[in-house]
Amino acid sequence: MGTNYKQLKSKANTIASAWSTLAGTDSFGGYTLAQFQQLVTDAQGKSATLATLDASYTDAMMQRDAAHDTLSQAMLNVVDGVKGDTAKHGANSSLYKAMGYVPRDERASGLTRKAATPTSSGTTSTPPNGATWDTATGTWDNPGGTGTASPAATAPTATNTTGSVKS
Repeated sequence: MGTNYKQLKSKANTIASAWSTLAGTDSFGGYTLAQFQQLVTDAQGKSATLATLDASYTDAMMQRDAAHDTLSQAMLNVVDGVKGDTAKHGANSSLYKAMGYVPRDERASGLTRKAATPTSSGTTSTPPNGATWDTATGTWDNPGGTGTASPAATAPTATNTTGSVKS
């Protein structure tokens, strides 16, 4: 457990006050009252130095954070300038890529295709040959003309909150 310096300072001042009041000319533990008071003063001076250093450290951290914020904004402005200079560079340039960004022509579309999921009957709920589900007839509309699928085998299903399957 660490030392509580506030309590230590308070206790040292209490000891020095009692000592000077009740036995000012006596020596205890190899120290005179003047020597003990000098130790208390030295310790308080070191604490004051640390408080000053702590304030300086906090100030230096705030200045560092402000400098980083300014740098971050400047970086964004430079990159925006490269993207905006379409005559020489732009968002598809090698300079833009060298700065660590992905040029527009190299970006992925973000489109993902979900894999077919099996239904409770073991078949998939994806339509055959690009067909669409006709809710009126309960069958797949099959524009490819390869026949119709039976609704029981390939109908899309949903699960309710209790876990039972609805068709």
